Amino acid sequence: MPEHVDFFEAVVTAYPDDADHAPLLADPVHARVARASDVVEGDLILAAVSLRGADYFNDQYTAHPEPYDPACQCGVCCHLTHEPGPVVVLSNGHPWPTCDPWLTDALVLIIPAQPLPDRIAKE
Repeated sequence: MPEHVDFFEAVVTAYPDDADHAPLLADPVHARVARASDVVEGDLILAAVSLRGADYFNDQYTAHPEPYDPACQCGVCCHLTHEPGPVVVLSNGHPWPTCDPWLTDALVLIIPAQPLPDRIAKE
């Protein structure tokens, strides 16, 4: 169990404003922002998040995190070898035939595989 958990604010809608991005296929009420290093097996990845907002993906995909291998021959991992900070691979081969490496501190909009406990149930 982590000793410290960061929470990030995010406005999530079922229909992103950008016509190039598909609407969310899952209920956005469970979406939350997490660091790439905190994404776990089965989380649904919806968007990259930055100070400019959320960049929704055309294809939402299920996370299958694994360690980053800078010597990987997928054609994408090699682009992060000189990035500052550690890297994690969030998916390898789905929905793309390459890895999906992220800086561990990058923010990701996800729907957790295991939803957070309901706040009302605790009160």
